[in-house]
Amino acid sequence: MSLTGHGPGAVRLRDLSFAFVARGGGSLPVLDGVDLAIPGGGIVALVGPNGCGKSTLLRVIAGLLEPARGEALLDGAPIDGPDPRIGLVFQEPRLLPWRSAADNITYPLELAGWPAARRRERLAALSDRVDLDPAVTTSRPAELSGGTRQRVALARALALEPEVLLLDEPFSALDALTRERFDLELLRLWHRAATTIVIVTHSIPEAVLIADRVVVLSARPARIVADIAIDLARPRTIEALDDPAAGRASRRIRAFLEDDDGEPTEHRTTAASVRTELAS
Repeated sequence: MSLTGHGPGAVRLRDLSFAFVARGGGSLPVLDGVDLAIPGGGIVALVGPNGCGKSTLLRVIAGLLEPARGEALLDGAPIDGPDPRIGLVFQEPRLLPWRSAADNITYPLELAGWPAARRRERLAALSDRVDLDPAVTTSRPAELSGGTRQRVALARALALEPEVLLLDEPFSALDALTRERFDLELLRLWHRAATTIVIVTHSIPEAVLIADRVVVLSARPARIVADIAIDLARPRTIEALDDPAAGRASRRIRAFLEDDDGEPTEHRTTAASVRTELAS
């Protein structure tokens, strides 16, 4: 059963366009007239060609980039800069190498003026939420595995209880089995908190497994070419990808993701093959 549409964290994009300043003058259009509504507690996956502007769109929602036209709203109010109600997890963890895992996780709390005792209490709760072994929290990022570093980055993004969690291909560097496990843990985390999630991914099985809707973007400048509902019951397991509804959704998504010759790519949606594509 879906929990979407309840509580805070509703994101609304209206006629959103963005362009980078090009070398030598002029501009490089990246987003063009993006219009999207995400209800509070919803999960939307963004897919599209490499370089189409998916990450740029996340940064606009995060308040890190200002749109050239249109607006981004959170709960009806304009997003005009970084907001503690919005958490962002990058493809690379981007942890501070000189700080321990614990100090990385609690850094937003430190900036917000939380006292040390309260930060320690919150650290314990966050470690439990992302299934982080408390024994590794004294280690520095270089001493941690890739999966553990990503858990630390996720815990840091959740430190201030954001209403919206933006994920920019957060699991793409992980091996297939670890990535599969992270996808399921993300769903369990969402089920507990009902945080609005927007995730960028190149994996169609991952998008179908996680999201309520998969939004397909065109090549740059990105426009929305499809908004496909995923009709799968929750809670979900990997076996959900064997459901006929998953196959239908996957085929529809692939129909909009054409190869260089303009032909739809071959579709693979079974649980047995998901590990291969999740690793790509």
